[in-house]
Amino acid sequence: MSQATFRVDVTKEQFVFSAAHFITFAGDICERLHGHNYGVRASVGGPLDENRYVVDFIALRDAILHETLTLDHHVILPNSHPEIKITSDDKETTATFRDRRWVFPNEDCVILPVINTTAEEIARVIAQRVMVRTRDQFGDAIDWIEVAVDENHGQWGVCRLPWQAAE
Repeated sequence: MSQATFRVDVTKEQFVFSAAHFITFAGDICERLHGHNYGVRASVGGPLDENRYVVDFIALRDAILHETLTLDHHVILPNSHPEIKITSDDKETTATFRDRRWVFPNEDCVILPVINTTAEEIARVIAQRVMVRTRDQFGDAIDWIEVAVDENHGQWGVCRLPWQAAE
């Protein structure tokens, strides 16, 4: 007899954020600044605990909601792109790509530890941050976390990480 495996999925109407971004592709093309109404769903897999669930739905929900609220109504910028340079002073954040330049108030920007602000990379950052946020409550019993970010009504970027990656 095979051993059962379990996971918890959370997807809520509130797991949305509106944000602007731009990405580069094909080596030298940089999109125009544009926005999306992103959606997020998350799953975690692992054994059942003494209460017979993988994790507390509410704790996972709250962690995802915190991350979506952090991104909502911001410009998302990458901090690790080889050609998009991000600088900030006490008031403004400036992004440059070759001869193009964007300037935003600091409070309007979220700078992520990514190379490109793709849905896949945003999903990775959210997954990592949720692991850190829930580590004390969930412990090490979980096997993996998967976060999916929808940037255009059915176009999902998905990242699955082993739970231990949060350390």
